[in-house]
Amino acid sequence: MSKLPNFLVVGVMKAGTSGAALNLNMHPEIYCITPYWKKRMIEKYSYNTGSFVGGMSNENSKEMDFFNLKTNYDHGIDVYKSFFPINSVPNRGESSPNYFCLDENRYSGCMARMAEGLDTENTKIIVFLRDPITRAYSHWNHIQQPGTTFGQRYNGKTFNECTEQASNPAQKNAILGRSLYANNLASFRSTFGGDNVYVVTQESIVANPLVEYNKIFNFLGTFDLPTDPGFIMANVSDYTGSIDSQSLNWCKDYFKNDVTLVKALYPDLDYSGWNSY
Repeated sequence: MSKLPNFLVVGVMKAGTSGAALNLNMHPEIYCITPYWKKRMIEKYSYNTGSFVGGMSNENSKEMDFFNLKTNYDHGIDVYKSFFPINSVPNRGESSPNYFCLDENRYSGCMARMAEGLDTENTKIIVFLRDPITRAYSHWNHIQQPGTTFGQRYNGKTFNECTEQASNPAQKNAILGRSLYANNLASFRSTFGGDNVYVVTQESIVANPLVEYNKIFNFLGTFDLPTDPGFIMANVSDYTGSIDSQSLNWCKDYFKNDVTLVKALYPDLDYSGWNSY
């Protein structure tokens, strides 16, 4: 039988999780699901992708969205396990940033399904964080690009219209909400144990990819790579413009308390690439 994964990259969106799936695979003792392997497994088992939703329905996506979407989970854990190879690679995992969105109604029950379906004592959780403001700005910019299918209520609006002017909690603003990290980090620590949750900043990865990926490899219990094998940053776009000063100052105040809580949980992270809060 196929095996369960023993690590998950759970987020965050716009912080390098696509690059992580590719870069982790550059280590000989790590396998992380990519679109290439997902397509092969769909063909091997003749899965009807129309019966899946989210990432599992899209063979061109690295994401599985197995635990956050009940429709996928209801197919059974053996279907999920079939996407992981039966071989000698000791570290098997996947990268689905929607797993971090625990407070979004459409993903309710995600953590409970993880606790039920995974061996929580022996599953490593990896979280890529990014400065909350630059993550939100990248999220907003992505929505403005032609062909983007999500976040359409924010398409054609200014960044300020999508943040300061849309900050009522009743609006369930994902641009803002996905840059709030502290509560979800605490939930993963509670379910999987603090020692099983590794956090790194996207800014640190960009500055020193070999150093930071070797830390992740050590966290997974495997050896360092002596040289950079060609780590990449995936899905990088050159957005035009910059955050206006009013929005920047508002966002600093909005995210300040959450950043303080994150720094209390992980005081040794390098936050030098983040805004001052």
